[in-house]
Amino acid sequence: MTPERTSRDVYLQGAFILAGAAMFSRLLGAVYRIPLGRVMGDYFVGLYGAGYSIYTALIGISTLGINVAISKVMAERIAQNDERGAHRVFRIALVLLAVAGLVSALALGLTARLLAIHIIRNVDAYYSILALAPALFFVALEGSFRGYFQGYQRMGAPAISQITEQLFRVGSVLILALALLPRGEAIAAGGAAFGATIGAGAGALYLLAPYFLSHRAVRLRLAATDPPKEPPEPAAAIVRRIVVLAIPISIAGVVIPLMGMVDAFVVPYRLQAIGYSAHDATALYGQLSQFAMTLINLPAVVTYGLQTSLVPAISEAQALKDTAGIRSKTSSGMRATILIALPAFLGLWLLAGPICGLLYNHPEAGIPLAAVSTATLFLMLQQTTSGVLQGLGRTDIPVRNLIIGVLVKAVLAWVLIGVPALNIRGAAYSTVAGFLVAAVLNLIAVQRLVGFKINFQATIYKPLAAAVLMGAVVYLGFPRLAPPLGANLATLTTVAVGGLVYGFTLLLLGAVSERDFSFLPGIGEPLARLLKKARFIRE
Repeated sequence: MTPERTSRDVYLQGAFILAGAAMFSRLLGAVYRIPLGRVMGDYFVGLYGAGYSIYTALIGISTLGINVAISKVMAERIAQNDERGAHRVFRIALVLLAVAGLVSALALGLTARLLAIHIIRNVDAYYSILALAPALFFVALEGSFRGYFQGYQRMGAPAISQITEQLFRVGSVLILALALLPRGEAIAAGGAAFGATIGAGAGALYLLAPYFLSHRAVRLRLAATDPPKEPPEPAAAIVRRIVVLAIPISIAGVVIPLMGMVDAFVVPYRLQAIGYSAHDATALYGQLSQFAMTLINLPAVVTYGLQTSLVPAISEAQALKDTAGIRSKTSSGMRATILIALPAFLGLWLLAGPICGLLYNHPEAGIPLAAVSTATLFLMLQQTTSGVLQGLGRTDIPVRNLIIGVLVKAVLAWVLIGVPALNIRGAAYSTVAGFLVAAVLNLIAVQRLVGFKINFQATIYKPLAAAVLMGAVVYLGFPRLAPPLGANLATLTTVAVGGLVYGFTLLLLGAVSERDFSFLPGIGEPLARLLKKARFIRE
Protein backbone atom coordinates (compact mmCIF):
# COMPACT_ATOMS: atom_id res chain seq x y z
CA MET A 1 0.00 0.00 0.00
CA THR A 2 1.42 3.40 -0.97
CA PRO A 3 1.95 6.17 1.59
CA GLU A 4 -0.56 8.34 -0.27
CA ARG A 5 -3.14 5.60 -0.05
CA THR A 6 -2.48 5.17 3.65
CA SER A 7 -2.89 8.91 4.22
CA ARG A 8 -6.16 8.97 2.27
CA ASP A 9 -7.49 5.98 4.20
CA VAL A 10 -6.65 7.72 7.49
CA TYR A 11 -8.48 10.80 6.28
CA LEU A 12 -11.56 8.84 5.20
CA GLN A 13 -11.54 6.87 8.44
CA GLY A 14 -11.40 10.14 10.36
CA ALA A 15 -14.27 11.56 8.32
CA PHE A 16 -16.39 8.49 9.04
CA ILE A 17 -15.56 8.63 12.77
CA LEU A 18 -16.60 12.27 13.03
CA ALA A 19 -19.67 11.70 10.85
CA GLY A 20 -20.71 8.76 13.03
CA ALA A 21 -20.30 10.80 16.22
CA ALA A 22 -22.23 13.71 14.70
CA MET A 23 -25.02 11.40 13.53
CA PHE A 24 -25.27 9.79 16.98
CA SER A 25 -25.35 13.22 18.62
CA ARG A 26 -28.06 14.43 16.26
CA LEU A 27 -30.17 11.35 16.89
CA LEU A 28 -29.78 11.77 20.65
CA GLY A 29 -30.58 15.45 20.33
CA ALA A 30 -33.80 14.57 18.50
CA VAL A 31 -34.83 11.70 20.76
CA TYR A 32 -34.53 13.57 24.08
CA ARG A 33 -37.17 16.06 22.93
CA ILE A 34 -39.72 13.22 23.00
CA PRO A 35 -39.91 12.88 26.81
CA LEU A 36 -39.34 16.62 27.16
CA GLY A 37 -42.35 17.41 24.99
CA ARG A 38 -44.57 14.77 26.54
CA VAL A 39 -43.90 15.87 30.13
CA MET A 40 -43.29 19.61 29.88
CA GLY A 41 -45.62 20.91 27.15
CA ASP A 42 -45.33 23.15 24.12
CA TYR A 43 -45.04 26.46 26.03
CA PHE A 44 -42.01 25.12 27.89
CA VAL A 45 -40.28 23.90 24.73
CA GLY A 46 -41.07 27.24 23.09
CA LEU A 47 -39.16 29.06 25.83
CA TYR A 48 -36.33 26.54 25.65
CA GLY A 49 -36.14 26.72 21.85
CA ALA A 50 -36.12 30.54 21.75
CA GLY A 51 -32.91 30.72 23.77
CA TYR A 52 -31.34 27.79 21.98
CA SER A 53 -31.77 29.32 18.51
CA ILE A 54 -29.82 32.43 19.60
CA TYR A 55 -27.15 30.27 21.26
CA THR A 56 -26.49 28.10 18.18
CA ALA A 57 -26.15 31.15 15.95
CA LEU A 58 -23.63 32.75 18.33
CA ILE A 59 -21.58 29.53 18.38
CA GLY A 60 -21.37 29.64 14.60
CA ILE A 61 -20.32 33.29 14.58
CA SER A 62 -17.79 33.23 17.41
CA THR A 63 -16.14 29.81 17.42
CA LEU A 64 -17.03 27.36 14.65
CA GLY A 65 -14.79 28.74 11.90
CA ILE A 66 -11.84 29.21 14.23
CA ASN A 67 -12.00 25.54 15.26
CA VAL A 68 -11.62 24.39 11.66
CA ALA A 69 -8.96 27.03 10.94
CA ILE A 70 -6.86 25.73 13.85
CA SER A 71 -6.87 22.21 12.43
CA LYS A 72 -6.01 23.43 8.92
CA VAL A 73 -3.12 25.70 9.93
CA MET A 74 -1.73 23.10 12.36
CA ALA A 75 -1.95 20.39 9.70
CA GLU A 76 0.02 22.61 7.31
CA ARG A 77 2.78 23.12 9.88
CA ILE A 78 2.92 19.42 10.74
CA ALA A 79 3.13 18.52 7.04
CA GLN A 80 6.15 20.86 6.82
CA ASN A 81 7.77 19.05 9.80
CA ASP A 82 7.31 22.19 11.89
CA GLU A 83 5.68 20.69 14.97
CA ARG A 84 7.00 23.49 17.14
CA GLY A 85 5.23 25.99 14.90
CA ALA A 86 2.05 23.91 15.00
CA HIS A 87 1.97 24.10 18.79
CA ARG A 88 2.59 27.83 18.69
CA VAL A 89 -0.44 28.13 16.40
CA PHE A 90 -2.54 26.15 18.87
CA ARG A 91 -1.49 28.21 21.91
CA ILE A 92 -2.28 31.50 20.15
CA ALA A 93 -5.59 30.15 18.81
CA LEU A 94 -6.53 28.85 22.27
CA VAL A 95 -6.20 32.36 23.69
CA LEU A 96 -8.12 33.79 20.72
CA LEU A 97 -10.98 31.32 21.15
CA ALA A 98 -11.09 31.76 24.92
CA VAL A 99 -11.43 35.53 24.46
CA ALA A 100 -14.07 35.11 21.74
CA GLY A 101 -16.02 32.67 23.90
CA LEU A 102 -15.81 34.87 26.97
CA VAL A 103 -16.92 37.99 25.07
CA SER A 104 -19.81 36.08 23.49
CA ALA A 105 -20.87 34.67 26.87
CA LEU A 106 -20.80 38.09 28.52
CA ALA A 107 -22.64 39.71 25.61
CA LEU A 108 -25.42 37.10 25.71
CA GLY A 109 -25.69 37.22 29.50
CA LEU A 110 -25.85 41.02 29.67
CA THR A 111 -28.42 41.32 26.88
CA ALA A 112 -30.54 38.31 27.87
CA ARG A 113 -33.41 40.34 29.33
CA LEU A 114 -33.45 42.79 26.41
CA LEU A 115 -33.52 39.91 23.92
CA ALA A 116 -36.36 38.23 25.80
CA ILE A 117 -38.49 41.38 26.02
CA HIS A 118 -37.84 43.05 22.67
CA ILE A 119 -36.91 40.18 20.32
CA ILE A 120 -38.64 37.05 21.67
CA ARG A 121 -41.37 39.33 23.09
CA ASN A 122 -41.79 37.14 26.16
CA VAL A 123 -39.96 37.95 29.38
CA ASP A 124 -40.23 34.28 30.44
CA ALA A 125 -37.54 33.45 27.84
CA TYR A 126 -34.99 35.41 29.91
CA TYR A 127 -33.98 32.42 32.02
CA SER A 128 -33.34 30.20 29.00
CA ILE A 129 -31.15 32.80 27.28
CA LEU A 130 -29.21 33.61 30.47
CA ALA A 131 -28.59 29.92 31.28
CA LEU A 132 -27.02 29.35 27.86
CA ALA A 133 -24.50 32.20 28.13
CA PRO A 134 -21.74 30.31 30.04
CA ALA A 135 -21.94 27.46 27.51
CA LEU A 136 -20.43 29.74 24.84
CA PHE A 137 -17.16 29.94 26.80
CA PHE A 138 -16.92 26.18 27.32
CA VAL A 139 -17.80 25.48 23.68
CA ALA A 140 -14.95 27.76 22.64
CA LEU A 141 -12.45 25.88 24.83
CA GLU A 142 -13.79 22.54 23.64
CA GLY A 143 -13.53 23.65 20.03
CA SER A 144 -9.91 24.69 20.37
CA PHE A 145 -8.88 21.27 21.68
CA ARG A 146 -10.92 19.54 18.95
CA GLY A 147 -9.05 21.64 16.39
CA TYR A 148 -5.76 20.52 17.93
CA PHE A 149 -6.55 16.81 17.51
CA GLN A 150 -8.03 17.28 14.06
CA GLY A 151 -4.81 19.03 13.05
CA TYR A 152 -3.02 15.79 13.89
CA GLN A 153 -5.81 13.82 12.12
CA ARG A 154 -6.63 12.04 15.39
CA MET A 155 -10.40 12.02 15.29
CA GLY A 156 -11.12 9.64 18.15
CA ALA A 157 -10.84 12.18 20.97
CA PRO A 158 -12.98 14.85 19.24
CA ALA A 159 -15.63 12.23 18.40
CA ILE A 160 -15.80 10.94 21.98
CA SER A 161 -15.92 14.49 23.35
CA GLN A 162 -18.85 15.24 21.05
CA ILE A 163 -20.75 12.21 22.32
CA THR A 164 -19.77 13.01 25.93
CA GLU A 165 -21.07 16.56 25.53
CA GLN A 166 -24.39 15.36 24.15
CA LEU A 167 -24.88 12.67 26.79
CA PHE A 168 -24.26 15.12 29.65
CA ARG A 169 -26.39 17.77 27.97
CA VAL A 170 -29.37 15.48 27.40
CA GLY A 171 -29.19 14.02 30.90
CA SER A 172 -28.92 17.46 32.49
CA VAL A 173 -31.76 18.89 30.39
CA LEU A 174 -34.18 16.20 31.51
CA ILE A 175 -33.11 16.16 35.18
CA LEU A 176 -33.07 19.95 35.64
CA ALA A 177 -36.33 20.47 33.77
CA LEU A 178 -38.18 17.99 35.97
CA ALA A 179 -36.50 19.18 39.18
CA LEU A 180 -37.30 22.86 38.57
CA LEU A 181 -40.81 22.43 37.14
CA PRO A 182 -42.48 23.11 40.53
CA ARG A 183 -40.93 26.61 40.37
CA GLY A 184 -42.64 27.40 37.07
CA GLU A 185 -42.18 26.69 33.38
CA ALA A 186 -39.91 29.70 32.80
CA ILE A 187 -37.37 28.65 35.45
CA ALA A 188 -37.64 24.99 34.40
CA ALA A 189 -36.86 26.00 30.80
CA GLY A 190 -33.84 27.93 32.09
CA GLY A 191 -32.68 24.85 33.98
CA ALA A 192 -33.08 22.73 30.85
CA ALA A 193 -31.10 25.28 28.84
CA PHE A 194 -28.31 25.13 31.43
CA GLY A 195 -27.84 21.52 30.33
CA ALA A 196 -25.94 22.91 27.32
CA THR A 197 -23.44 24.53 29.69
CA ILE A 198 -23.00 21.27 31.62
CA GLY A 199 -22.56 19.31 28.38
CA ALA A 200 -20.01 21.72 26.91
CA GLY A 201 -18.07 21.73 30.18
CA ALA A 202 -18.02 17.92 30.24
CA GLY A 203 -16.87 17.76 26.62
CA ALA A 204 -14.04 20.23 27.26
CA LEU A 205 -13.00 18.47 30.45
CA TYR A 206 -12.80 15.11 28.68
CA LEU A 207 -10.36 16.51 26.11
CA LEU A 208 -7.88 17.70 28.73
CA ALA A 209 -6.49 14.23 29.52
CA PRO A 210 -5.66 13.17 25.93
CA TYR A 211 -4.34 16.67 25.25
CA PHE A 212 -1.87 16.61 28.13
CA LEU A 213 -0.72 13.12 27.15
CA SER A 214 -0.19 14.26 23.58
CA HIS A 215 1.48 17.50 24.67
CA ARG A 216 3.92 15.61 26.90
CA ALA A 217 4.94 13.36 24.00
CA VAL A 218 5.40 16.40 21.75
CA ARG A 219 7.60 18.15 24.33
CA LEU A 220 9.83 15.08 24.52
CA ARG A 221 10.15 15.01 20.72
CA LEU A 222 10.90 18.71 20.50
CA ALA A 223 13.48 18.49 23.30
CA ALA A 224 15.41 16.00 21.16
CA THR A 225 15.52 18.38 18.18
CA ASP A 226 17.54 21.52 17.58
CA PRO A 227 15.73 24.82 18.15
CA PRO A 228 14.76 26.68 14.95
CA LYS A 229 17.31 29.09 13.54
CA GLU A 230 14.69 31.49 12.20
CA PRO A 231 12.52 33.61 14.53
CA PRO A 232 8.95 32.35 15.02
CA GLU A 233 6.13 33.78 12.97
CA PRO A 234 4.62 36.85 14.68
CA ALA A 235 1.47 36.17 16.69
CA ALA A 236 -0.41 38.86 14.78
CA ALA A 237 0.29 37.09 11.48
CA ILE A 238 -0.99 33.78 12.90
CA VAL A 239 -4.16 35.44 14.20
CA ARG A 240 -4.72 37.12 10.84
CA ARG A 241 -4.29 33.79 9.02
CA ILE A 242 -6.75 32.01 11.34
CA VAL A 243 -9.35 34.77 11.08
CA VAL A 244 -9.14 34.91 7.28
CA LEU A 245 -9.71 31.16 7.12
CA ALA A 246 -12.42 31.21 9.79
CA ILE A 247 -14.70 33.89 8.31
CA PRO A 248 -16.15 31.89 5.34
CA ILE A 249 -16.44 28.75 7.48
CA SER A 250 -18.27 30.70 10.18
CA ILE A 251 -20.65 32.13 7.58
CA ALA A 252 -21.38 28.60 6.34
CA GLY A 253 -21.91 27.31 9.88
CA VAL A 254 -24.23 30.09 10.95
CA VAL A 255 -26.63 30.02 7.99
CA ILE A 256 -28.72 27.02 9.10
CA PRO A 257 -29.04 28.38 12.67
CA LEU A 258 -30.14 31.67 11.10
CA MET A 259 -33.17 29.81 9.72
CA GLY A 260 -34.08 29.03 13.33
CA MET A 261 -33.34 32.58 14.48
CA VAL A 262 -35.71 33.97 11.85
CA ASP A 263 -38.49 31.92 13.42
CA ALA A 264 -37.44 32.87 16.97
CA PHE A 265 -37.60 36.57 16.12
CA VAL A 266 -40.49 36.68 13.64
CA VAL A 267 -42.98 34.00 14.77
CA PRO A 268 -43.89 35.37 18.24
CA TYR A 269 -43.98 38.96 16.98
CA ARG A 270 -46.18 38.30 13.95
CA LEU A 271 -48.50 35.91 15.81
CA GLN A 272 -49.08 38.51 18.50
CA ALA A 273 -49.70 41.07 15.77
CA ILE A 274 -52.68 39.04 14.52
CA GLY A 275 -54.17 38.56 17.98
CA TYR A 276 -52.39 35.68 19.72
CA SER A 277 -51.30 36.10 23.33
CA ALA A 278 -47.60 35.89 24.24
CA HIS A 279 -48.26 32.50 25.86
CA ASP A 280 -50.04 31.04 22.82
CA ALA A 281 -47.52 32.51 20.36
CA THR A 282 -44.65 30.94 22.33
CA ALA A 283 -46.47 27.60 22.46
CA LEU A 284 -47.00 27.60 18.67
CA TYR A 285 -43.36 28.52 18.15
CA GLY A 286 -42.39 25.57 20.35
CA GLN A 287 -44.56 23.21 18.27
CA LEU A 288 -42.77 24.34 15.11
CA SER A 289 -39.17 24.70 16.31
CA GLN A 290 -38.84 21.88 18.83
CA PHE A 291 -41.38 19.31 17.59
CA ALA A 292 -41.88 19.73 13.83
CA MET A 293 -38.36 20.85 12.87
CA THR A 294 -36.80 18.14 15.05
CA LEU A 295 -38.68 15.50 13.04
CA ILE A 296 -37.76 17.22 9.76
CA ASN A 297 -34.08 17.11 10.71
CA LEU A 298 -34.17 13.46 11.77
CA PRO A 299 -34.08 11.87 8.26
CA ALA A 300 -31.41 14.43 7.33
CA VAL A 301 -29.04 12.64 9.73
CA VAL A 302 -28.55 10.10 6.92
CA THR A 303 -27.73 12.70 4.30
CA TYR A 304 -25.40 14.43 6.76
CA GLY A 305 -23.32 11.24 6.80
CA LEU A 306 -23.69 10.99 3.04
CA GLN A 307 -22.49 14.58 2.63
CA THR A 308 -19.47 13.90 4.84
CA SER A 309 -18.57 10.84 2.77
CA LEU A 310 -19.09 12.60 -0.56
CA VAL A 311 -16.59 15.39 0.15
CA PRO A 312 -13.42 13.21 0.18
CA ALA A 313 -14.81 10.90 -2.53
CA ILE A 314 -15.45 13.77 -4.93
CA SER A 315 -12.16 15.44 -3.96
CA GLU A 316 -10.22 12.28 -4.79
CA ALA A 317 -11.95 11.89 -8.17
CA GLN A 318 -11.24 15.53 -8.99
CA ALA A 319 -7.56 15.17 -8.04
CA LEU A 320 -7.33 12.18 -10.41
CA LYS A 321 -9.16 14.19 -13.12
CA ASP A 322 -11.72 11.39 -13.15
CA THR A 323 -14.73 13.23 -14.60
CA ALA A 324 -16.69 9.99 -15.02
CA GLY A 325 -16.03 9.15 -11.37
CA ILE A 326 -17.30 12.55 -10.22
CA ARG A 327 -20.49 12.11 -12.24
CA SER A 328 -20.97 8.56 -11.00
CA LYS A 329 -20.53 9.53 -7.34
CA THR A 330 -22.79 12.54 -7.77
CA SER A 331 -25.47 10.39 -9.39
CA SER A 332 -25.23 7.77 -6.64
CA GLY A 333 -25.47 10.42 -3.94
CA MET A 334 -28.53 11.97 -5.55
CA ARG A 335 -30.25 8.59 -5.94
CA ALA A 336 -29.56 7.62 -2.35
CA THR A 337 -30.94 10.96 -1.16
CA ILE A 338 -34.18 10.65 -3.13
CA LEU A 339 -34.63 7.01 -2.07
CA ILE A 340 -34.60 8.12 1.58
CA ALA A 341 -36.21 11.56 1.32
CA LEU A 342 -39.38 10.59 -0.59
CA PRO A 343 -40.81 8.13 1.97
CA ALA A 344 -39.68 10.35 4.86
CA PHE A 345 -41.55 13.35 3.44
CA LEU A 346 -44.71 11.36 2.65
CA GLY A 347 -44.75 9.63 6.01
CA LEU A 348 -44.38 12.88 7.96
CA TRP A 349 -47.05 14.56 5.83
CA LEU A 350 -49.66 11.80 5.98
CA LEU A 351 -49.14 10.89 9.65
CA ALA A 352 -48.17 14.32 11.02
CA GLY A 353 -50.79 14.44 13.78
CA PRO A 354 -50.54 10.79 14.88
CA ILE A 355 -46.71 10.95 14.96
CA CYS A 356 -46.75 14.09 17.13
CA GLY A 357 -49.34 12.45 19.37
CA LEU A 358 -47.24 9.28 19.67
CA LEU A 359 -43.92 11.01 20.35
CA TYR A 360 -44.84 14.22 22.14
CA ASN A 361 -48.44 13.71 23.27
CA HIS A 362 -49.23 16.86 21.27
CA PRO A 363 -51.13 15.82 18.12
CA GLU A 364 -51.87 19.50 17.43
CA ALA A 365 -48.17 19.91 16.56
CA GLY A 366 -49.04 17.91 13.45
CA ILE A 367 -50.41 21.13 11.91
CA PRO A 368 -46.98 22.81 11.50
CA LEU A 369 -45.35 19.41 10.86
CA ALA A 370 -47.61 18.65 7.89
CA ALA A 371 -47.01 22.15 6.52
CA VAL A 372 -43.21 21.88 6.81
CA SER A 373 -42.89 18.20 5.83
CA THR A 374 -41.89 18.98 2.22
CA ALA A 375 -38.79 20.69 3.61
CA THR A 376 -37.45 17.20 4.38
CA LEU A 377 -36.90 16.55 0.68
CA PHE A 378 -35.33 19.92 -0.06
CA LEU A 379 -33.12 19.95 3.06
CA MET A 380 -31.71 16.52 2.20
CA LEU A 381 -31.10 17.52 -1.44
CA GLN A 382 -29.39 20.69 -0.22
CA GLN A 383 -27.07 18.70 2.04
CA THR A 384 -26.09 16.17 -0.63
CA THR A 385 -25.47 18.77 -3.32
CA SER A 386 -23.45 20.80 -0.80
CA GLY A 387 -21.23 17.75 -0.29
CA VAL A 388 -20.62 17.54 -4.05
CA LEU A 389 -19.80 21.24 -4.30
CA GLN A 390 -17.52 21.13 -1.26
CA GLY A 391 -15.72 18.13 -2.72
CA LEU A 392 -15.15 20.17 -5.90
CA GLY A 393 -13.61 22.93 -3.80
CA ARG A 394 -16.52 25.34 -4.32
CA THR A 395 -17.44 25.87 -0.68
CA ASP A 396 -18.64 29.38 -1.52
CA ILE A 397 -21.59 28.23 -3.62
CA PRO A 398 -23.66 26.36 -0.99
CA VAL A 399 -23.04 29.18 1.51
CA ARG A 400 -24.26 31.80 -0.96
CA ASN A 401 -27.29 29.72 -1.88
CA LEU A 402 -28.21 29.12 1.75
CA ILE A 403 -27.98 32.85 2.47
CA ILE A 404 -30.38 33.48 -0.43
CA GLY A 405 -32.67 30.79 1.01
CA VAL A 406 -32.60 32.46 4.45
CA LEU A 407 -33.52 35.82 2.93
CA VAL A 408 -36.42 34.23 1.03
CA LYS A 409 -37.59 32.54 4.24
CA ALA A 410 -37.37 35.75 6.26
CA VAL A 411 -39.47 37.76 3.80
CA LEU A 412 -42.08 35.03 3.37
CA ALA A 413 -42.26 34.33 7.10
CA TRP A 414 -43.04 37.99 7.82
CA VAL A 415 -45.78 38.07 5.17
CA LEU A 416 -47.35 34.61 5.60
CA ILE A 417 -47.47 34.47 9.40
CA GLY A 418 -49.42 37.71 9.29
CA VAL A 419 -52.21 35.99 7.35
CA PRO A 420 -54.63 34.86 10.10
CA ALA A 421 -55.78 31.80 8.13
CA LEU A 422 -52.15 30.56 7.93
CA ASN A 423 -50.63 31.76 11.26
CA ILE A 424 -47.96 29.20 12.30
CA ARG A 425 -48.26 27.39 8.97
CA GLY A 426 -46.95 30.55 7.33
CA ALA A 427 -43.63 30.02 9.14
CA ALA A 428 -43.61 26.39 8.02
CA TYR A 429 -44.26 27.28 4.37
CA SER A 430 -41.50 29.91 4.49
CA THR A 431 -39.06 27.24 5.70
CA VAL A 432 -40.03 24.98 2.81
CA ALA A 433 -39.47 27.85 0.38
CA GLY A 434 -36.06 28.68 1.87
CA PHE A 435 -34.72 25.14 1.53
CA LEU A 436 -36.35 24.78 -1.91
CA VAL A 437 -34.47 27.83 -3.21
CA ALA A 438 -31.15 26.67 -1.71
CA ALA A 439 -31.58 23.13 -3.10
CA VAL A 440 -32.54 24.27 -6.61
CA LEU A 441 -29.63 26.73 -6.79
CA ASN A 442 -27.25 23.98 -5.62
CA LEU A 443 -28.63 21.59 -8.24
CA ILE A 444 -28.09 24.17 -10.97
CA ALA A 445 -24.49 24.69 -9.82
CA VAL A 446 -23.82 20.93 -9.68
CA GLN A 447 -25.27 20.48 -13.16
CA ARG A 448 -23.07 23.29 -14.47
CA LEU A 449 -19.87 22.06 -12.82
CA VAL A 450 -20.33 18.30 -13.11
CA GLY A 451 -22.62 17.99 -16.12
CA PHE A 452 -24.21 14.74 -15.00
CA LYS A 453 -27.48 13.51 -16.47
CA ILE A 454 -30.31 12.29 -14.29
CA ASN A 455 -31.61 8.84 -15.11
CA PHE A 456 -35.25 9.72 -14.54
CA GLN A 457 -36.47 6.12 -14.57
CA ALA A 458 -34.02 4.91 -11.92
CA THR A 459 -33.72 8.11 -9.87
CA ILE A 460 -37.24 9.58 -10.02
CA TYR A 461 -39.94 7.37 -11.52
CA LYS A 462 -39.33 4.06 -9.73
CA PRO A 463 -38.74 5.55 -6.24
CA LEU A 464 -41.76 7.81 -6.76
CA ALA A 465 -43.94 4.83 -7.73
CA ALA A 466 -42.83 2.96 -4.61
CA ALA A 467 -43.44 6.03 -2.45
CA VAL A 468 -46.93 6.59 -3.90
CA LEU A 469 -47.86 2.95 -3.17
CA MET A 470 -46.50 3.32 0.36
CA GLY A 471 -48.49 6.56 0.75
CA ALA A 472 -51.68 4.86 -0.35
CA VAL A 473 -51.16 2.08 2.20
CA VAL A 474 -50.51 4.62 4.95
CA TYR A 475 -53.44 6.87 3.97
CA LEU A 476 -55.93 4.00 3.80
CA GLY A 477 -54.47 1.89 6.58
CA PHE A 478 -54.26 4.26 9.55
CA PRO A 479 -57.99 5.18 9.76
CA ARG A 480 -58.88 1.47 9.70
CA LEU A 481 -56.29 0.47 12.30
CA ALA A 482 -56.85 3.34 14.75
CA PRO A 483 -60.27 2.28 16.13
CA PRO A 484 -59.30 -1.27 17.13
CA LEU A 485 -55.65 -0.62 18.05
CA GLY A 486 -55.68 2.93 19.38
CA ALA A 487 -53.90 5.88 17.77
CA ASN A 488 -50.37 5.17 19.04
CA LEU A 489 -50.23 1.46 18.20
CA ALA A 490 -51.93 2.15 14.87
CA THR A 491 -49.25 4.77 14.08
CA LEU A 492 -46.40 2.36 14.83
CA THR A 493 -48.05 -0.41 12.81
CA THR A 494 -48.75 1.88 9.85
CA VAL A 495 -45.18 3.22 9.80
CA ALA A 496 -43.75 -0.31 9.90
CA VAL A 497 -46.08 -1.63 7.17
CA GLY A 498 -45.50 1.45 5.02
CA GLY A 499 -41.72 1.04 5.30
CA LEU A 500 -41.91 -2.61 4.32
CA VAL A 501 -44.18 -1.82 1.35
CA TYR A 502 -41.78 0.86 0.14
CA GLY A 503 -38.69 -1.33 0.51
CA PHE A 504 -40.17 -4.40 -1.19
CA THR A 505 -41.63 -2.29 -4.01
CA LEU A 506 -38.20 -0.78 -4.67
CA LEU A 507 -36.67 -4.27 -4.84
CA LEU A 508 -39.45 -5.64 -7.07
CA LEU A 509 -39.10 -2.69 -9.48
CA GLY A 510 -35.33 -3.15 -9.63
CA ALA A 511 -34.92 0.41 -8.40
CA VAL A 512 -31.90 -0.33 -6.18
CA SER A 513 -28.39 -1.03 -7.46
CA GLU A 514 -25.25 -2.23 -5.74
CA ARG A 515 -23.74 1.23 -6.19
CA ASP A 516 -26.46 2.76 -4.01
CA PHE A 517 -24.89 1.10 -0.96
CA SER A 518 -21.40 2.46 -1.60
CA PHE A 519 -21.76 5.47 0.69
CA LEU A 520 -22.82 3.45 3.74
CA PRO A 521 -19.56 2.87 5.62
CA GLY A 522 -19.19 -0.53 7.22
CA ILE A 523 -22.59 -2.06 6.44
CA GLY A 524 -22.96 -1.03 2.78
CA GLU A 525 -20.89 -3.71 1.09
CA PRO A 526 -22.11 -6.73 3.16
CA LEU A 527 -25.74 -5.64 2.74
CA ALA A 528 -25.28 -5.17 -1.01
CA ARG A 529 -23.70 -8.65 -1.36
CA LEU A 530 -26.58 -10.23 0.56
CA LEU A 531 -29.27 -8.57 -1.56
CA LYS A 532 -27.38 -9.25 -4.77
CA LYS A 533 -27.09 -12.92 -3.88
CA ALA A 534 -30.86 -12.98 -3.37
CA ARG A 535 -31.20 -11.26 -6.79
CA PHE A 536 -32.99 -8.29 -5.29
CA ILE A 537 -30.52 -5.71 -6.62
CA ARG A 538 -28.58 -5.21 -9.81
CA GLU A 539 -24.91 -4.44 -10.45
